[in-house]
Amino acid sequence: MKLWIKYVFAAIVGILLGMYVFPASETSYQNLQFAVRIVLNIGQYALLPLVFFSMSYAAFQLRMDQRVLAVLGKSLLYVLATGILLVCLGTLSVFLLNPERIPIIIETEKVYSLPGFREMLEDILPANLFQIFIHSGNFLFPLVLFSLFLGLNFSFDKFLSKPAVQLFDSLSRIFYHIGKFVNEILGIGIVVLSSFFIMHLRISDELELYSQLILLIGLLAAFIILGIYPIILYFLTGRQNPYKYLYALLAPGIAAFFSGNSYFSLIPLTSHVKENLGVPRKIGAVTVPLFTVLSKAGTAMVTSITFIVILRSYSSLGIGAGEVVWIMLFSFGVSLLTSAVPGLGVAVALSALCSAYGRGIETGFLIIYPILPVLSSFAVFLDVVTSALGSLAVSHSEDNQKEIYAKDFI
Repeated sequence: MKLWIKYVFAAIVGILLGMYVFPASETSYQNLQFAVRIVLNIGQYALLPLVFFSMSYAAFQLRMDQRVLAVLGKSLLYVLATGILLVCLGTLSVFLLNPERIPIIIETEKVYSLPGFREMLEDILPANLFQIFIHSGNFLFPLVLFSLFLGLNFSFDKFLSKPAVQLFDSLSRIFYHIGKFVNEILGIGIVVLSSFFIMHLRISDELELYSQLILLIGLLAAFIILGIYPIILYFLTGRQNPYKYLYALLAPGIAAFFSGNSYFSLIPLTSHVKENLGVPRKIGAVTVPLFTVLSKAGTAMVTSITFIVILRSYSSLGIGAGEVVWIMLFSFGVSLLTSAVPGLGVAVALSALCSAYGRGIETGFLIIYPILPVLSSFAVFLDVVTSALGSLAVSHSEDNQKEIYAKDFI
């Protein structure tokens, strides 16, 4: 059975359980919340060693092929291009469709914040390199940076480094195999995640107040996935059928949407990029983690849309052109830092925007607290699909993509 079929079936079961079986009580909600944490831990259980060994080996292979700068440069270019594109589309859509204001609701939930810049810099460049391996796993960028640096240095002497290269190659394959096993058992986890998703909506008060905002983001996400991205893919992949590639990403897309966590989706994404999109390990093992920590186009788009709605809710005054530009730039900039808080990207980005904007709306993002899981779901879904298609585009531009027929998809 195809993996996406298992995930779809699991999501349907979870939705039905959340709607009709689990009681909408605080005890049931807390029990499901604990189960969600366990599922997210299982999904990330083998993530760090897989990224470390695979990316180091892949970086070495790219160095041998003299393609390091080309792959990294194109990856960063796609990160910037997709981020700017989605922020512009999101900002334009919110002014064109003009969703209704949200009544000011007093909420007492905690205010989210990014780790301090100094703290993040110390995590990326610790005095003791081994601290990278004992980190909680909530910040993948230090490991990505070190893996890339280590792999590039395997090439200093091929004879001396050969045993290490073989070891990393072997461990990469072992953890990839473990990741495939994790993919199979995550179907049960999707039941839990989708049940909790529905449960949160059931216990949220006055959900209809946010219907226009949710509808706007949902329609725009569908337009991007089914319209904008296929057009771009059509030309970037030599006029191939782009919808085949979207079909290839159904399973990681479902995992991304119901988890709202890009790290949880990374193991399914890694296997689907390789076995469905035909991106070889020496490219995908570098681009997929790199896109996961940097490519936050969906988060930036959802943040800019929601912040404009928040701003309009607090003030009837118009938003000037300078403010619009500031919102777009700040949304894109802060989204690049949200990989340090997986699962909370939109919440943290909105909190940062409200705090930086000031003028009495420092805690304004709390009015959309009831729908934060929905906003995170759309944001991470777009982030994950963008990461996969970015890896595909880089691989195709390097003439290193293998054709995989749809019948052979995992």
